[in-house]
Amino acid sequence: MKKLIQNIIFGTAVLLFLSVGLLASKEEEVLKKIDMRLEDIETLQVDFEQEVSSGVFATVDKTSGRIFLTDDDRFRIETVDQTIVSDSILIWVYSVENKQVKIDSVHEVDDLVRPSDYIFSFKEGYEADLLTDTTCDFGTCYKIVLKAMEKDNFIKEMYLFIDPETYLTRRAEYKDINGNLVTIRFKDYRIDRKIPAEIFKFKTPKGVEEIRLP
Repeated sequence: MKKLIQNIIFGTAVLLFLSVGLLASKEEEVLKKIDMRLEDIETLQVDFEQEVSSGVFATVDKTSGRIFLTDDDRFRIETVDQTIVSDSILIWVYSVENKQVKIDSVHEVDDLVRPSDYIFSFKEGYEADLLTDTTCDFGTCYKIVLKAMEKDNFIKEMYLFIDPETYLTRRAEYKDINGNLVTIRFKDYRIDRKIPAEIFKFKTPKGVEEIRLP
């Protein structure tokens, strides 16, 4: 469960990537435009597809779903197998297969990477480089390369592929400390549309066991 939370929530975080490091003037200008595009966003909805290639086993796990998030730390991530919800204080992790929902304080969950952690502090602990005029699977893009400065960082290196017309992340790739390669593709952004407050509270379905962690 932790692995899926790490992968998806980290993927959510890169949607709101902020500028990093001291870069050349053209690169600084691109990152400034990314900042300007994102700094006034209050709510965001986006569809995603994720692939995780195991560093140990020759397997590829695929999932897809939708992400809802706000600028005040609330988020909801929906997939076929799992729903993860946070009102910025509590987090609910619902497993369809196990018919269980685990409820905990956001601050008590080990290795949880919240979107806000990277909205404001992702630049810390990483060396960055920006490649402009890169060719991506969706056309010309900007590629941001991030490499961890500490060997024990959960994310060793990461690549963000930015749409030069919208300045939004279209694809993210990263390798974690266990050697897993994660690729996330984002599409159909919906910016500043009203999201009902109840989206960020989980209502336990009938017949589902609630497990409240201490």
